[in-house]
Amino acid sequence: MLFAASGLSLASMAAVYQSWRRQTGPMLYVGIGVWLLSSIAWSHSVGWEFGVLYALCLPGLLVWPFIAMNQSHTAVPHQIPQPRKLDFSLRTLIQHALHYIVVLLLLLVFGVVASLAICALLPMDITGQLATCMVISPIIWGLAVYHYLATSKKIKTVGGYLVATAVSVAILMAMPI
Repeated sequence: MLFAASGLSLASMAAVYQSWRRQTGPMLYVGIGVWLLSSIAWSHSVGWEFGVLYALCLPGLLVWPFIAMNQSHTAVPHQIPQPRKLDFSLRTLIQHALHYIVVLLLLLVFGVVASLAICALLPMDITGQLATCMVISPIIWGLAVYHYLATSKKIKTVGGYLVATAVSVAILMAMPI
C-alpha cells in the first residue's frame, strides 16, 4: 500500500504539472482528485496521523524535480531597473502597522477560532479534533492572509472576517464541554 500511495502522490504532482504546462483546468482537477486518493492511501497504509502528514508534505518535496526540468538560464539584462527609494512617510508607516496588526493579530485569531469551530463540528473524539485543528489552522490563517493582502477592499474584508470570527465563537460557545 505504501508503493501505491507513493505512486499516487507522484501521479498527482505529474497531473498538476501537466495542467500547468498545457494551461488546462480539467487536468488540474484530475491532479487534485489523485492527490485526495493518495491521501486516503497514505492514511490507510500508515494511519491517519502520519498519512495526512505525508500526503501534505510529499507533494512539496516531489515538486523539485519538476522545477529542475523547467529551469532555464537567460542572459543578463542590459537595463537593470533601479530599486525604489525607501518610503518612511507617516502614512506608509501607519499603513504597514495596520497591516501588521490585522495579519498577525486579527487574522491569526480568526484562523485559530475558525479551525476550532470547524473541528468541533467533526464527528471525532477530542484528540482527533485537536490534531485536525493543528493541521488546518495554519492553512486557514494563510488563506485568510493571502485573501486580505490580495484584495483592494480591505475594510470590507476585515469586516467579513470579524463576522466569521463571531460566528465561530458562537459555535464554540454552543458546543457542550
